[in-house]
Amino acid sequence: MGGLGSGNWNRWQGKKSTVEESLVISMKDLRKQLVADSTGTITWNWTNGNTSSIRYHFADSYDGPIVQLIFVHNDLEEVRIPVRITTTPTQFGRPRFWLICPLTVRGIDCNRRVAKLYLPPEAKYFGCRKCHDLTYRSSQEAHRAERMGNLFQRSKSPEQS
Repeated sequence: MGGLGSGNWNRWQGKKSTVEESLVISMKDLRKQLVADSTGTITWNWTNGNTSSIRYHFADSYDGPIVQLIFVHNDLEEVRIPVRITTTPTQFGRPRFWLICPLTVRGIDCNRRVAKLYLPPEAKYFGCRKCHDLTYRSSQEAHRAERMGNLFQRSKSPEQS
């Protein structure tokens, strides 16, 4: 009992990737450049001094506006990801822009409307938080005691019984 394959064994093998350790593309950052045929670059600076960058290009397609994400994966392969853009009305009269998750998971297109797309450390494509099964660092820290079998939970002393 309690061996490999029983219960939540994978929780002891390591933590999930977090949004904090992933590259993030936010619609908030892109919407200022949201003009057909506009091009730009997003650059991330890491704490170790390295940088990462991605090019983007807005275009119109038969499905509506898209942003083409262009970057080099592992210094080997150029990756191009077309990401559809959609809008919803707001009470202020201006539309709110959203990215449509481009990933397919277990043969099903996600098509989730999101404000941010993530690229975790070992992933090749940007996608939403749910498709990449990402969590937040604060959530991992808050539930550390639960993962450790509640070792830090206070036990009743004999006097309290």
